[in-house]
Amino acid sequence: MRRRSVLRSGFTLLELLIALAVISVLIAILLPALSATRNTSRDIECRTRLRSVCEGFIFFADASGVGSRGDSDRLGDNQFLLEDYQESVYGIAEFWQGPARDRAPLAANAKGLLCPSSAGRLERRPRTPCSGGAIEPQRNVSVAFNRRLHVRTRDVNGTLVPATTRLTSQILHYPEVPLALDVDGAQAVGNGAQPYYTAPPILNDKLTDIYESGAFWFPSNRHRARLNVAFVGGHVLSTAHPTGEPWWRWNYQPNP
Repeated sequence: MRRRSVLRSGFTLLELLIALAVISVLIAILLPALSATRNTSRDIECRTRLRSVCEGFIFFADASGVGSRGDSDRLGDNQFLLEDYQESVYGIAEFWQGPARDRAPLAANAKGLLCPSSAGRLERRPRTPCSGGAIEPQRNVSVAFNRRLHVRTRDVNGTLVPATTRLTSQILHYPEVPLALDVDGAQAVGNGAQPYYTAPPILNDKLTDIYESGAFWFPSNRHRARLNVAFVGGHVLSTAHPTGEPWWRWNYQPNP
């Protein structure tokens, strides 16, 4: 009798199979919820990082509230280049801090330009401007600035040519102009473009510019089929159709 009760205290094979089946069902139910929670957390973190980039830009654009603007200090008339702000965020070129090694990991204060949903790591090179390839590998770049605020279209006797965009604090009067957004660095490299700046083809058929080919347009909808876009006004919005939003001023470029 004692031996029989000991045997009954264990699990039968059928009971083990049922328990495993129940655990499998629970895991199948919980995994999507955990994945959704993780994706939501990354989305919130990405928005927070992009918002910090916006706030830094507002401070940089306000001539009365910023110190050195790097190479832009030589422009006068309170003008500045978007690339100088970008370099200040990355901590490269004239904004480099620490020993001038050949390469260094992306600084902690530059994480605003690294989307948390992108697993790629980035390194920075000293004594090199951003447009010179200071941030590598380029395929891992996950956040880019609005290229029309970096290079505008200039009409020279009917020929459209690129020209450096010089910004002033007047840019802050246009809060609906996109400033930075999620991009696919690998697609940019495939297009033969640098991933640090992006711009969609012009939206108004009555106007033409140097971005009509679409070679500089490589957004990434990696946040649940949506991408995050930061604006000059300091806000961050999410959309699945960035060029279809009626009030987003993608075609804005400052007057020369």
